[in-house]
Amino acid sequence: MEALIGINKNDTGLITDILNVLRADQHILYNKLRNYHWNIVGNLFLELHEFLKRLYIEMADQIDPTAERIRMLGKNPMGSCEEFLQFTNLNETKVPYHEPKKILELLLSDFESLKRWLRDHMEKISESQDFGTEDFMVALIRSYEKTAWMLRAYQSK
Repeated sequence: MEALIGINKNDTGLITDILNVLRADQHILYNKLRNYHWNIVGNLFLELHEFLKRLYIEMADQIDPTAERIRMLGKNPMGSCEEFLQFTNLNETKVPYHEPKKILELLLSDFESLKRWLRDHMEKISESQDFGTEDFMVALIRSYEKTAWMLRAYQSK
């Protein structure tokens, strides 16, 4: 039996569960990026303030397509903060970090974690022959790899 876009209904639950965890991670990371953007201080303030703004805008632009992909598969994306905190792989920031070095270190860890998690779940997506979700996730991996590379470059300053 096939779902709305031709994916086996037995696979859509697994795929949408993966995408919902991804969405939880994206929301937590988006909030962290905003928090760091607002609270960063130091001699790299302006440069990093703008860099963090660019990152949270990119993350926001990735959240909606993730939810839409879940809807294309006939399921509902989670949407509450409680759900995001329950399903995320990331740790929420509970204190306002100000120091650029610490912020960059935490963000690098999060982006590395996110791309590793996506890679770990690619085989399940591939096995379901959901090439649309597979392509979507590959694009996210490329994006997160690039961001991790940029964060590592900052750390070498």
